[in-house]
Amino acid sequence: MQQRHSLAPRRGFTLIELLVVIAIIAILAAILFPVFSQVREKARQTSCMSNLRQIGTATLMYSQDYDEIFIGTEFGGGTSGSPEYFWGDMIQPYSKNTQILQCPSASVPFQFSPPVSGFPNGISLEWTYHYAINDIRDANEVRVGAAHQHLATFTKPAETVLIVDGYPVAEEPNEGNGETPERHEIRWVWGQRDNTHNPLDDGNPRHQEAFNFVASDGHAKNRKREKMANGTYIGGTKDIEWLANQP
Repeated sequence: MQQRHSLAPRRGFTLIELLVVIAIIAILAAILFPVFSQVREKARQTSCMSNLRQIGTATLMYSQDYDEIFIGTEFGGGTSGSPEYFWGDMIQPYSKNTQILQCPSASVPFQFSPPVSGFPNGISLEWTYHYAINDIRDANEVRVGAAHQHLATFTKPAETVLIVDGYPVAEEPNEGNGETPERHEIRWVWGQRDNTHNPLDDGNPRHQEAFNFVASDGHAKNRKREKMANGTYIGGTKDIEWLANQP
C-alpha cells in the first residue's frame, strides 16, 4: 500500500511583515548615516590639522634660513619676466609636499598654473588656496599680522594666528566687481572688523561648523564658529589673536 505524505503548506512573509522590516532598516539608516558622515568629516578634520602642523613647521624652517623673517604672502612682480609666486610655493623646499596645501573638506581643488620659466611644475593659483595666511594691516597699510614679520616682533606667538582654513574658489574672481581674488591671505584692517565679521575675515568653518588654524609657534588648533539663524557665522577668533605684537 502506497504511503501518502501530507505536506504542510509553506508560509512566507506577509506584506505587513516585509513593510515592517523595510521600515526598521530605513530607521536604522536614518540614524547611522549621519553618524558615519560625522566620523568621515572628523577624519578629514584630523587630516587638515596634520596639514597645518606641517605647514607651520615648514614656515618656521623657512624663517631660520631668512634671518628669522616669517614667510610673506607672495614674492615677485606678477609679470611674465618676474612671475609672482605665493607662500605655498615658498615652503616647498622645506615641506617637499604639495598635498599638505589641500584640505580634504574643501569644496574646490587646489590648483597650479601651467609650467612657467623657473617653475616647471607651475605656480599655485592664489584664488584656489585652501589655507590663508594672516596678513592684516593697520589703517596706514602697515603689516601687523604674522606674514613678513620678524620673529622678535611676536610677543605671544602661541596666541597669534598664522594660517587658517580659507575660502577657495574655482575661478579667478573679477576685481572690477568688488570681489577679492587674494584667497591665499586674510588682510582685514586692524580696528575695523565689526562683531558680525565678514566671512572672509575669519576661518572657514567647513569642519562641522569649526575651522582649523596653525599658530605662529607652529602648533595647530580647532575653533568653533557660532552659526546664526540666517545661516551666517560670527566669531571664531578675537581681533587680538591676529596681531603679531600683542600688548
